[in-house]
Amino acid sequence: MIQGLVENSTNLFDSFSSVCTIIDCLDHLGKGLRLEQKVRSVTLDAWKHLTVRFSHRLPASDWHPDRFQLTASDGAVIPIKAVYPFKHRGDLCAVYSLEVENPFEFPQKRYVLSVDGFGEHRCRPDYILRDAARFYDDSVKLGATYAPAATEFAVFAPNATEVKVVIANQPDGTEGLTEHPLTINEKGIWQANVAGDCAGRFYAYKVSADRLDSNCEVIDPYAVCTQGRHPRSLIVDLAATDPPGFREHEFAGVESPTDAIIYEMHVRDLTIAADSGVSQKGKYLGLTEPSTHLASDPATSTALAHIKEMGVNCVQIMPVQDFDNDETDSDAYNWGYMPLHFNSPDGWYASETVGPSRITELKSAIHAFHENGIGVILDVVYNHTAAWASFEKLIPGYYFRMTPAGNFSNGSGCGNEFDSEMPMARKFLLDSLRYWVREYRVDGFRFDLMALIDFETMKQIRDELTKINPRILIYGEPWVAAATPLKNKTEKQVTRGSGIGAFNDRFRDAIKGQGDGGDAGFMQYGRNVDGIVKGLMGAVHDWAQDPIDTINYFEAHDNLTAWDKLLLTAPDASDEDRSRMMRLALVILLTAQGVVFLHSGQEMCRTKGGNHNSYNAPDDVNEVDWSRKPAFAGVCDYARGLIALRKAHPLFRLRTRDEVERRVHFAVPPRFDCIVYQIDGDELADESVKSMWVLLNGSGEDVEFTLADGRWGVLADGTRSGVEVLETVEKVVRLPGRSGMVLAGGL
Repeated sequence: MIQGLVENSTNLFDSFSSVCTIIDCLDHLGKGLRLEQKVRSVTLDAWKHLTVRFSHRLPASDWHPDRFQLTASDGAVIPIKAVYPFKHRGDLCAVYSLEVENPFEFPQKRYVLSVDGFGEHRCRPDYILRDAARFYDDSVKLGATYAPAATEFAVFAPNATEVKVVIANQPDGTEGLTEHPLTINEKGIWQANVAGDCAGRFYAYKVSADRLDSNCEVIDPYAVCTQGRHPRSLIVDLAATDPPGFREHEFAGVESPTDAIIYEMHVRDLTIAADSGVSQKGKYLGLTEPSTHLASDPATSTALAHIKEMGVNCVQIMPVQDFDNDETDSDAYNWGYMPLHFNSPDGWYASETVGPSRITELKSAIHAFHENGIGVILDVVYNHTAAWASFEKLIPGYYFRMTPAGNFSNGSGCGNEFDSEMPMARKFLLDSLRYWVREYRVDGFRFDLMALIDFETMKQIRDELTKINPRILIYGEPWVAAATPLKNKTEKQVTRGSGIGAFNDRFRDAIKGQGDGGDAGFMQYGRNVDGIVKGLMGAVHDWAQDPIDTINYFEAHDNLTAWDKLLLTAPDASDEDRSRMMRLALVILLTAQGVVFLHSGQEMCRTKGGNHNSYNAPDDVNEVDWSRKPAFAGVCDYARGLIALRKAHPLFRLRTRDEVERRVHFAVPPRFDCIVYQIDGDELADESVKSMWVLLNGSGEDVEFTLADGRWGVLADGTRSGVEVLETVEKVVRLPGRSGMVLAGGL
C-alpha cells in the first residue's frame, strides 16, 4: 500500500503541502494498522511480586494499586502494596511489577488478576519456578515406575491445576481407556499409584493449565519406550527387556581417556549398503551380526567384524534417543539430531515400531560390542529438542531459554535451547544420563553443542556418572551454533582439567585445513606446522591442561570427509597421492598425545560425494561403501597397524602435562614443512622401548632426515605400519613426500 502511494507521488515533493499530505496519509495508515491494546501476560516471578506485561507502553502515572485486584483460588482478595514501572521511557511503560504484602501460597493456591479496563487474567508461574528451595525435589522418581502390583506415575507440572494419567490397551484410540487423577505435592510434582499389572499397556498425561489444552494427551518426558508418532508410550517391565547375558558381561573400560580409540558410527550407515553382508540392514540387530563380509569378497569383513578387526576399543553411536521421524522404513534419512524423548530409543532402527523391541534390540547391540571388548559411547543431543517434544506441553517457558521478548533463544540453530540451569531441567538431564548408564550400561557420552549446557551442570553430570562408573568417558563439542544468553558456557577454556573432554578443532584444521572450502593443511602441503606441533603435544601448550582434555580428530560426521576435502584442495593429485596424504594424517593423529577419534569409513577414504552436511541425504550418500575397503586396502591396513602400535606403546598415551613436557621433544627439521620429534619411554610403566622418533614430511618431495646415533627399528613408514619392526636403519633415512615414519630405539 505504501509502495503504491510513493509510486503515484512523483511530483508531491515539489511543495511543502505535498509533504504534509504524505505525512497525514502515513499517520492515518499507522492508526489503521495499530493493534488493540491488551495485557500480554501476568506472571508470578517472585514470592511477593508478579509482573504485568501490556502490549503497548502506557502512562506509568495512570497505574497505581487501586487499578488492580488480585484474587486467590479460595476467594480471598490479596491487597496490592505497590506498583513499579519496569524499563520505562519517561512516563511510558509496558511492564509493571506488582508487590503484595505476604508471599504467594503457590502451588496450593492459584491467582487471578483483574486489570482495570483489561479484564481478568490468570497468573502464570514463571521466574518463581526457578526457586530450587520450593520447586526441586530429588527424592521423587519421575516417570512411570513399574511393579507387578502397581505402577507409580510422577510428573513435574507446578503450573497445572489438574493432571490425569490416561492408560489404554493401544498407543492410540479408546480401547480399555481409563483416566486416573494425580495429586500435587508442595514441590509441584503430581503423583498417582495405579493398582494392577500395567505392563504392556500405554499411557500419557492430560494437563490442565494456562496456555495448555486439557484434552491433549502429552507423552511423559521420562517415558522409556515411546511408540513413534502415537500419543502414548509403553509401560515396560524393564527387567524383561534384557537380552541373555546382558547384565553378566562387563566392559572394563579404559584406564585413562588417552587409552581410548573412538570410532564414530551411525546405526544405519554401517550396515545399510547392499553389499554389506548384513541381514538386518539399518537396524540395531545388524550391529550384532558377528561375521559379516563383503558380499563379493569373503575375505573383506564388514560392520561389527570390521570394527573388531580395526582394533578400536570404543564406538561412538550417533543419536539413538527418540528423534523427530515417523519410524517407518520409508522415512527420509535422518542423523537423529532433532531429539524428542530422551529416555527412549528410536524405533526406526528396531524390527518393530510398536512394543518393547527398540529397548531389547539396542541392548543387544550394546551387548555385542561389550562381548567383543568394545565400549559404547552415546552421542547425545540435550541442547535442544524438536517442536514435538513434551516439555513445552507441560510447563510453557520453563525448560527452554527465553529472550527478553519472550521468544525461544536459539543458540542451537535448531529453534530453541534447553535451559540446563533451571532446577528441574538440570534434574532431568542428570536423571536421564544416569538412566542410560544403569539401564543400558553405556560407557560414555559425547555431548552435541556441549557449550549450550552450563558448566555447573556438566560438572554435576561428571560427578554423578563417575560415581556409577569411575572410568566413564565424558566429552563434547565446546562450541555453540548461534548467539545464546548463557554466560557459563562449557567451552574448551573451562573444560581443561575438569575431566570433561573437548574436541580439538584447532588440531583438526591444522591437519586438513579449515572449514569446507579450499583452505588446506599439513596433510596436503605441509602447512600449519605450529598447529600440528601443539596438537602432537596434546594441546598442553595451546588450551588443554593435560592431554586427557583433548579429543583429537581430523574427520567426523560433520563437514566434508577428509577424502572429499582432498578432492577439493588437491584437485590435480592422483588417488595414489591422496592416499599418501591420508596415511600422513593418520600418522599425525595416532601418534599425538590425547584421545583418538576416528569417523567410520575414513580408514577406507570414505566419500559423501562432496556433501558437507549430509544429515538428511539419502543412503547412497551416507552409507559406508564397503567396496572401498579392498579398493583402499593400503590406507585401511595402515590405520589398523597404527592403532595396534598406539595400543602397544604407552608413550603415545601420556596422561599429564608433566609427562608430556618431560618426554616429548622436538628437533630441528630438515625443512620448514617437516616435523621431527622424540617421545622418551625410559622408565615409563609397561613401555618396552626407550624412545620413539616420529618423522613427518609435509612437502611434496623426498626429504632426508638425520637420525640420532644407533640403530633404529622402523615400525611405520610411508606405506606400512604395525608392532613388528619392518627394517632397521641408522644415520639417515629418506622419506617420500607427504609421508611419515615411526622409529623405535632400545629394542
